[in-house]
Amino acid sequence: APQGPPRRQPLRGEPRDQPPAPARNTRGRPGAMEKAAVTAVCWVPKGRLTVRRPEAMVEDDDEMKALAGAASASGSSSLKRAQETASAVTAGLEEFDLENYDEDEDNQDGMQFFSVFKGDGELAKERDPNMAGDPDSESEDDFDEVKPEDKVFLAVSCEEDSCQLEVYVFDEEENEMYVHHDVVLSAYPLCIEWLSSAGLEAEGSFGAIGLIDHSIQLWDLEDMEPLEPTRCLGKERKTKGKKKKGVSAGLGGGGSGFKAHDGPVLCLHGNSFNRNVLASGSADESVKVWDVNENTLVHTYSHHDNKVQCVRWHPTEQSVLLSAAFDRRLGLLDVRQPNQAAMTELPAEAECAIWSRHSPFECLASVDNGGVACFDVRKVVGKENGQKLWTLMAHDVACTSVQDCPTKNLLVTSGLDGCAKVWNIANGKPSLCMSKDLKAGPIFTCHSCPDAPALMCFGGKCPVMWDLSSEQLLVDAFGLPAVAASA
Repeated sequence: APQGPPRRQPLRGEPRDQPPAPARNTRGRPGAMEKAAVTAVCWVPKGRLTVRRPEAMVEDDDEMKALAGAASASGSSSLKRAQETASAVTAGLEEFDLENYDEDEDNQDGMQFFSVFKGDGELAKERDPNMAGDPDSESEDDFDEVKPEDKVFLAVSCEEDSCQLEVYVFDEEENEMYVHHDVVLSAYPLCIEWLSSAGLEAEGSFGAIGLIDHSIQLWDLEDMEPLEPTRCLGKERKTKGKKKKGVSAGLGGGGSGFKAHDGPVLCLHGNSFNRNVLASGSADESVKVWDVNENTLVHTYSHHDNKVQCVRWHPTEQSVLLSAAFDRRLGLLDVRQPNQAAMTELPAEAECAIWSRHSPFECLASVDNGGVACFDVRKVVGKENGQKLWTLMAHDVACTSVQDCPTKNLLVTSGLDGCAKVWNIANGKPSLCMSKDLKAGPIFTCHSCPDAPALMCFGGKCPVMWDLSSEQLLVDAFGLPAVAASA
């Protein structure tokens, strides 16, 4: 009997029999919005985002300054006329000696009331040391400005009728986050990576986004109202009709006009040694390495037989790349030797893979049956026994993310069960320290803040921030610097 079509694995963020839930309110975005999923998050390095105000807003400010100058000029002449009128009205009142009225003993009781107002007036003139900015200004400069010390992260998500890239600012003192500005995307986003270069003359701050329409778009994060991507990687699609003006060499023109892969782009990672080098993995079963500045494809690697779910550059070896795919295999590749990838088996279909920041010869991978495995890459390359150092059943459902922290032996996992878990992996024997329901539906992604090692950002129905140092149990277990727990 003929067999039906093969089972299709859902892409990251696609519903898995889970109803959508309303996202949390954030300052700057009034009202609650229903999100299908926050599919990916990414931190912006501290001090690397300087926002440019929209041209229309700058023109409005110039116009307001011109009006204020005109009002000041006309106000001086009006004040002179008012003084002349007041002199005419008070003429003949000298005999009442109003200037010494306050010294009259008969009026002392009544003057106590007015002296209170006088005292309050003097206090009102003093500046509150706890107040930032100009209290009399109605300008939005304070909101538009991203300060060098601000913690900024990017999130890509899909709501009921739109997809967007959102630039968030997290206020650590107030323990709240808000959307500083956002960008409407042309297709469902699946992954995001921060880059400092996009082929322009000067460095900046850019978000590279992999989309379901096979494209990779680079957006200028410093532009609050961009109309199109700064650059789209790959080749222009073959379309019928005339070519649109202004669309060439992958500069702008929207994402739908170019394709980087022959399938949805599932993962991206920038090289820490050379930020214009970007790796991508796709549902077309390939891994590609790009020169972003030149918008050129350096090489295509085909060592996987199913969707490539994760690519990760080594933190200290600039040419070594880690990949994991739905073919239940993990790959180790020196990009200078394209045909010599070392492969090892995973317990199930890959969800996430990372390099250990404490042990450069170890890597970890999470899979869709809830498990996590740690591998010795030297034994993988040498095809020796004992490649798998330890395994862990972290969740009852897919373990979508695994992250280690600068604090040694601290491991964080998250899954479609909506929980984040903290593990102690000392001596290669993982033990559970804490499990937390993040109240955000299925969790699809997790990243630790590079500038605040205990701060973890998750993506579910909305972004969720968890400061591990606010948990006394974790402070005691790992020696984290304690902070006041948030309500």
